[in-house]
Amino acid sequence: MLNWNFLETFVVLSENLNFSETAKILNTAQPVISRQIKTLEDNLGYVLFLRTKKSVTLSPEGLELKRKLGPLVEEIKRVLITDRKETSALLKVDIKIGSMYEAGELLLFPKISQFLEIHPESNVHLSLMSSVNILEQVAKGLLDFGFVYMLSDRKSMKAFPLTTDLPVMIADKKTATHWKKQQSYNFISYRENDTYLKSFLQKHFSKAELKKVRYTSSINSHRAIVDLVRARQGMAVIPFSSAQPAVEKGLVEIVEKDKKAQTLYLVCHEQILIDKRKKAFLEFLMKAFKTY
Repeated sequence: MLNWNFLETFVVLSENLNFSETAKILNTAQPVISRQIKTLEDNLGYVLFLRTKKSVTLSPEGLELKRKLGPLVEEIKRVLITDRKETSALLKVDIKIGSMYEAGELLLFPKISQFLEIHPESNVHLSLMSSVNILEQVAKGLLDFGFVYMLSDRKSMKAFPLTTDLPVMIADKKTATHWKKQQSYNFISYRENDTYLKSFLQKHFSKAELKKVRYTSSINSHRAIVDLVRARQGMAVIPFSSAQPAVEKGLVEIVEKDKKAQTLYLVCHEQILIDKRKKAFLEFLMKAFKTY
């Protein structure tokens, strides 16, 4: 059975013969376009596009399929455009979503604002809390969605990657120039047992350096952590999105960064996806973060 979206992808790609441009037009990633075309070719049993390093052309079979679809191309576009407009105009939904504090403010809230601009009759209630509380409330049905780093082991919980954020170590400008020469490394943590910080240090510090680490204070606010780093000439490990405003203003400096970014997921109970309006909200966020 042919997927309607794959036919749309074929139609767009057959017109511009450019995978990157097709991905932009369909608001998705280039690997998604490649997978859809490969699946379509496998289903049909023949190659549709001939690819070289310099060009993409239609195969004889691809040209024939485009010719046969020709009378339907404009109708496909008309139906798709009309369907999107109707969905945009009629979508009215109440969403309850939980998010980690700074990630919710800096990363998620701007996307929710975009959604509400397009769907003004919808309501989105964003609550900021810990990841543990988010997962518990999503499992109990108190929240529709959660925006978290950690995943639940419940089989009924679904997770969709939305974006990534890179852990970075920051220091005040004076400390940044000579921090490795200090007799002790004074860290400000997010909480008393900050696994995010400790995991970073385990990966980047030697055993000798770890012995010099001191946890001087903790506060569960990245903005406050930045202020304490500046006031006490200390160091901290926070996500890049939280550090970026202070770094751009020259208030602190990044002295070390992780090699691998951490994935942030939108999680929900599988039953939520039965509601087409809430599923549309999920799909909007995935497109807004350019991972759908």
